[in-house]
Amino acid sequence: MQISRFSDWEDRLRTYLDRVEEEPFQWGTHDCALFAADCVKAMTGADVVADFRGKYDTRLGAAEALREYGDGTLLKTMKAKFGETKSPHFAQRGDVVMRDATTTGICVGQFSYFVGEEQGLQRLVAMPTKDCKYAFTVPFSLEANEGE
Repeated sequence: MQISRFSDWEDRLRTYLDRVEEEPFQWGTHDCALFAADCVKAMTGADVVADFRGKYDTRLGAAEALREYGDGTLLKTMKAKFGETKSPHFAQRGDVVMRDATTTGICVGQFSYFVGEEQGLQRLVAMPTKDCKYAFTVPFSLEANEGE
């Protein structure tokens, strides 16, 4: 699947982040993988995990979906969707990041957002991007995607 960011991707990403800022974690609708994928969808229009939507609603179901529709694990599936990893030190705003091999988020600069819990509230949680283990490039187009 060829993806590239819309010319107004930053506004689209910010709008999406504002909308889900206080949405609690829920397997199959707002978990870490779908959150990162929804950020990518907001920026590019491409649903990189369309095969997974509606296929699970538990942790076990997510693992089964990764085996059935993905490449076995979340990390392997992310590599299949976005290509090889890069150092999080080179992650740019809008790139997908992983804190570890099982938790995805979105880079917004020095910090990255993840679905989690902070001060007893389930919401988006900011963590230093430098503390992530993996990053994936969400490509820019040489031509603008205006009007899409």
